[in-house]
Amino acid sequence: MIGFLTFSQSFGYMEKGHDFDGTLMASALSVEYFAQVGQIPFLDRFLNDNPVVRIGPPDMSHVTHFSIAQLQRRLERKEQEKFPEEPDFLDHFIDDMKNNPDSVDAKLVLNFLLGNVLAGGDTTAIALRAIFDFLLQNPHGMTKLKSEILAEGFDDAEVVSYSKARSLPYLDAVIRESLRMHPSVAMPLERYVPDTGPTLPDGTFVPPRVAVGLNPYIIGRNEEVWGQDANEFRPERWLKMEDENEEEYQRRLRKMNAADLAFGGGSRICIGRHIALIQIYKAVVTLVSRCEIQLADPDVRMKIISGWFPRQTSLFVKMHKRSEMGKL
Repeated sequence: MIGFLTFSQSFGYMEKGHDFDGTLMASALSVEYFAQVGQIPFLDRFLNDNPVVRIGPPDMSHVTHFSIAQLQRRLERKEQEKFPEEPDFLDHFIDDMKNNPDSVDAKLVLNFLLGNVLAGGDTTAIALRAIFDFLLQNPHGMTKLKSEILAEGFDDAEVVSYSKARSLPYLDAVIRESLRMHPSVAMPLERYVPDTGPTLPDGTFVPPRVAVGLNPYIIGRNEEVWGQDANEFRPERWLKMEDENEEEYQRRLRKMNAADLAFGGGSRICIGRHIALIQIYKAVVTLVSRCEIQLADPDVRMKIISGWFPRQTSLFVKMHKRSEMGKL
């Protein structure tokens, strides 16, 4: 998806079925490195900038060379072409470079491209793995979601629209609950306190220019917001309860929304969240409507590797197309 959005072509990992050039693993290890130096910045001077032996993030030369080649090829082609009817990110970046030559150069465009590639795929994959792990560990939730989706009568050949997927209340609750319990970023999102220095609701004064941060993973388990079952996967918490009037529900929902940091918050909220959500909603509806999904081995639990992105391994599933279930 990120390859098509950025370069109008696939990177080839889905087609080949494996990390054929090591880029995916290098990307994962790079994010782990960034998690460490992000919390202890001076380490980067001794590791990545070490003049004797560089001990920095893994080599990302393949994706860098790929991005450079795409940029060069597109720049050469742009001299003869008009702006395309369906532009990708690279088209927009090049257009910005031409319109703002004093502030946007080829090096900055390359940084934009690498940002798309490195940050755009892992976080969405983490969210999708979390969603299906929670559903497979909670059969009641999977059954309820399956009933809601199948009741819509989606055809196997139908590409479910994002607006249609967003209209399914239990699907929305499942995704929000999964992102609450397993956000794609699990390290503090730091900000500098402004010069005025705010006073917190409990009366604590925070001095100016101090770096403060909130960890989405921890905030998502705050019992003052989510209740005593904050550590439990319960999508129903996002829906109106039977004994709750609309005003009470909206008040409770506002409180949960304010504590939802799955994509950060404020002026620095994730600018790619809409692309991520489109992929997540459409992928979940498509997979659940077309396939019967089970854990390959219920005794094997998914492993989580803690870091800036809490990526997962060992989520093995068996999938069968519903249209072929009668043939099994």
